[in-house]
Amino acid sequence: MTTFLLDIITPQKSVFSQQVSELTVPTSKGTIGILSHHAPIFSALTEGEIKITTGNKEYFLAVGGGFMEVSASGVQVLVSRAYHADELNEAEIRRGREAAREAISHGAKGDDLATAQALLRRSFIEMKVFRRRKVHAPLHTSPLQ
Repeated sequence: MTTFLLDIITPQKSVFSQQVSELTVPTSKGTIGILSHHAPIFSALTEGEIKITTGNKEYFLAVGGGFMEVSASGVQVLVSRAYHADELNEAEIRRGREAAREAISHGAKGDDLATAQALLRRSFIEMKVFRRRKVHAPLHTSPLQ
């Protein structure tokens, strides 16, 4: 199977830089898959889960919103945040989820409600990725970090 260069970058660091065989990303219109020689596109990404396939290994990342560019030279993903399952803490995810649920149930309004809803949504995404950690390989990042 042919591969392409995938770079995933957050404002804080380069999270991933390797040759991969497949990429699945969340967009506002649904999840899309990218293979080698994909047509060039530029797409907004939504908060969600990214799946990376390289050989027979799969990696999963919980990501914030951002953008993706597919070009002849590879794929660049720029997101607000990106965490591999090994970087996530189950207790912190559960605390965040409970705090968000409590704020919503106590009638949070305006910005407080939006913040609680975002935290609740993020906790579900992170827990989904966290649960994959025992099944899949750890993320190996670029030696450029």
